[in-house]
Order: sequence, then C-alpha cells, then structure tokens
Amino acid sequence: MKIGVVGTGTMGKLHLEAWSKMKAVKINGIAGRNHEVVEQLSETYKTKGFTDYEDLLKSDVEVIDICLPTYLHSEFIRKAAKSGKHIICEKPLALDGKECKELYDFCTAHNVQLLVGHTLRFYPEYIHAREQVKNGAIGNPGVVRLSRGGPYPKGIDAWYKDEAKSGGVMLDLGIHDFDWLRWTFGEVERVMAKQIKRESEDGTPIEHAFVTLRMQSGTIAHLELSWAKKSFESSFEITGDKGMLAHHDRESNPIKLNITVPSNEIGNGVIVPERIGNISPLEQQLEHFRKCLVAEEKMLVSAEDVIHAVEVAKAAIESAKSGQPVTLLSKKEVV
Repeated sequence: MKIGVVGTGTMGKLHLEAWSKMKAVKINGIAGRNHEVVEQLSETYKTKGFTDYEDLLKSDVEVIDICLPTYLHSEFIRKAAKSGKHIICEKPLALDGKECKELYDFCTAHNVQLLVGHTLRFYPEYIHAREQVKNGAIGNPGVVRLSRGGPYPKGIDAWYKDEAKSGGVMLDLGIHDFDWLRWTFGEVERVMAKQIKRESEDGTPIEHAFVTLRMQSGTIAHLELSWAKKSFESSFEITGDKGMLAHHDRESNPIKLNITVPSNEIGNGVIVPERIGNISPLEQQLEHFRKCLVAEEKMLVSAEDVIHAVEVAKAAIESAKSGQPVTLLSKKEVV
C-alpha cells in the first residue's frame, strides 16, 4: 500500500515513523509547507517530498494520511477524495457533527474510504477496562472518573489558542475520552461542563475543563481535561456495585523526571503519551486501517462513532459557555 503523509508536525512525524515499520506499506510521499523540514523527512524516509499538496495527489499514492490542524481537514479531505485517494485523518475529524457527516457523505459519493484516528481504542489498558465492564466484572457501573492532560500544545501559528480552529481542550483533547465513554457505556444523555482559560505568569496559555456526563444507561462520568500540566498524564477509575477498575499511566512508567523549562524555550509540538512496548497503539491503529483498506476488515470506529464523539464535545463547549446542562439524545443526527 502506497501512503502519502500530509503534515510535518508532531503527529505527521509520529505517523511517518509508524508507517516506516510496516513491511506491507511504502511511504511514497511527504507533503508540508516548510521546504527544509519536508526535505529532511523525505531524506530520512527515502521518499519524495512535496510542498504543493496538488503534486502529491497527482503522484501514485493510494492513501492520503492527513496530520494537519483540525480546521484544515475538510479542505484536504475533499481534495483527496476528488483525486480518488482513500483517506486516513487525525482526530477530531471536524469542528462539528454536521461537517463530519458532510465529509463522510462526500467520500462515499467519490467511492473512497475515510478512516479517523481515535487511538484510545488501541490502548491495552482501555481495551481491557472496556472488556471487564462488558463482561460484568464490576457489576453495574455507577460512576466513572477520568482525567487527561499535558502542557499547552505548541502549534504552528498558535492555532490551538483559536477555538474556532481547534475546538479547544474539550474537542481536541477530550474527544479521546468522549469516544471511549460512548464505546464502553453507550449513548450520552446529558452534558454539563465548566472551563477555565487564562495565562500563567510567564504568558503560557492555560486551559482546564471539568465535564460531567450522564449516560443513557444511568452511569455518571466525570472527566477532567487540562492543558496546564508539566507532562502528559491520564487515568481512570470505574466503580460498579461489585468492584472497581483503576489505571494511572504514570504507574506504567517506572522513571519520572520533572524539569521546569521556560515557555519560550519549548519548541513547537504536542506532548503525546509515552508508551512502553514493542508495538505502539498508533502502529496498531494504522495497521488496522491498512487491513480495512486492503483486506476489508470492519472498521472499529464507524462514521456514527466519529460524529457523535464530536457532538458530545460540542455539547460540553456549549454547556461551559451557557452555564447550563445540554441534552443530547433529542438532538442527535441519524447517520
């Protein structure tokens, strides 16, 4: 399978590294706007570099892997679909559920597949927890507490600071947990959220959010999201009437070192989870996508999953702005 990767930031580089480890995949092109970075990466991965997306689309790549800021997804997906290329796209697919559905419809109309990366479904601890919940190991789940956070992401042109481009911490970061919660506990009935946005003493943006979700099943989930931590960390506690499941990713990393670095010395990029193991969740996800495209394996993340995860995030944003709970079930779109 011939892959073309679009985007040379943190996620683009991670995807390139993951693809390079797969024997059944050939990286046939890398596209980005920074000529120097594109040249360096194309040399590293022994492939062609492009600063013009149209030129990549005219090449012999079969699949376009989009690792760009969220607000650019729609434009690049539509161009790839028109060129007859299958598409892999980083989460979140778009900034609202309506646009997500339009993109799926557009790809269907052009007879190409669209696969969206919700990587949490490939993390062993989250897979295991879901299996235990589904198997009844903890009885009827009552309360779920989750947290996810890291330093404020350093994107090119500071696009993360513009909520109209990134969706902020609740869409860009929270989408992971919103998707996993739906996958594990079913539909979200109501959302209530609070959000804090300010700058630290050194001028670094800080964004923190608390989201409470009532699931249709009756389970209550509390999610804490943060772009104000020194390093990435995530955790969950799931309590049922027969027991509890708990995980904290810091317990999986035996050595912890914290060094305070001034914000002006931190480079561009996004802090991502550290993993210990031979095959990363990202590699497993991309291998699953490959099998979906060449072996007709059923997609683990459906269009409905992608759309509704974005809708939950948008409901949380709406609730934080209004100070009122937002009911979802009555306003869900049917896919």
